[in-house]
Amino acid sequence: MKMKNLIRVRTMLLMLLVSSAIFLGSCKKDAAIVEGDKTVLTATIATADALSAKAVVADYPQAGITTYQTTLATVKTAAATPLTQVEIDNLNIQLLAAMATLNTQAYGFIDESKYLNAGWHFDEGTGTTATAFSTVKHVASFKGGNSAILGATAVGAPTWVAGVKGGKAVYLNGGAHLEVPYTNAFLPANLTISVWIKADELYENNYILSQNFWQGYKLQTQGGGKPFFTYKKVDGGIIDADNETDNSVKATQWTHIVVSVNGTSNELKFYINGTLTKTWTAANKGIGPIIQTLSAPAAQPFLIGCVATDDELANDAGVGWMGWTTAANFGYFKGVIDELKIYNIALADGQVSKLYNDEKP
Repeated sequence: MKMKNLIRVRTMLLMLLVSSAIFLGSCKKDAAIVEGDKTVLTATIATADALSAKAVVADYPQAGITTYQTTLATVKTAAATPLTQVEIDNLNIQLLAAMATLNTQAYGFIDESKYLNAGWHFDEGTGTTATAFSTVKHVASFKGGNSAILGATAVGAPTWVAGVKGGKAVYLNGGAHLEVPYTNAFLPANLTISVWIKADELYENNYILSQNFWQGYKLQTQGGGKPFFTYKKVDGGIIDADNETDNSVKATQWTHIVVSVNGTSNELKFYINGTLTKTWTAANKGIGPIIQTLSAPAAQPFLIGCVATDDELANDAGVGWMGWTTAANFGYFKGVIDELKIYNIALADGQVSKLYNDEKP
């Protein structure tokens, strides 16, 4: 009797276990994920992959690239698993946000409505003026060379020639230059000058531009093929600097030159063809903020291709301290100038690189 009862109990327990297994299995089946449609997410991932392939340090900061690619990898891993529609949609939103964030960090974007004080494409091709494409339409007027210094047969006038990347540019020689009426826009607290040149020759006084020469700033090339920049500081000190790289500018070849002055970090930087070639600081060169006002001598026009206006030359004739009254010392550009821009910020390294890549032939 006891044996029969024991068999009955064991049978009931076995039935209970089987019933529980069937019940639990049924519950798991009912709770299985109902997968959503990944079509949109798959398309977004493809777009994100393409952006990742183009994300290089010349165009974006490395930290931004790393964060973006980490997010992309996480989303792709998750997308390879069964997901509900809500989870799929959330991943898509997350990835779109990461793409948007990276795009806002692109060096190529410079808000020229805010940061470009003056800029000329020189694409007119006719006439005797060049009008800026910047928000303020600064007009640069063609001027001939100074015959009193250079002689009547040696002076030249600006002419139109082919530009660096299609379009037009200005050719200057024999003292030919362009003059732009002065405004405070040409002496911002932070400054970046970007310009393309193709010099006929390299010599010490090959002036690309000048705003009151030593009393404001000037940019030229030297005989050794180096860009040379001079500016007056707020404290009255004068900075003379080159990029210490011989033959970085070559005659008869297009060269992209960028010079920046950061009045906050006290840095002066030179770039050639998109690459940083020299950084001067307060420690190694006494770099400081650029002067903001011009009083003595009074503010002169912004010059493209020459060191001084005829008025400045006439004033110097009385004292001779500049030595401009002799043709050997008179500085003017010999060659082609194109795509000149004056920014009121110190562009980042990557921004300069992107600017070069966008404009190069």
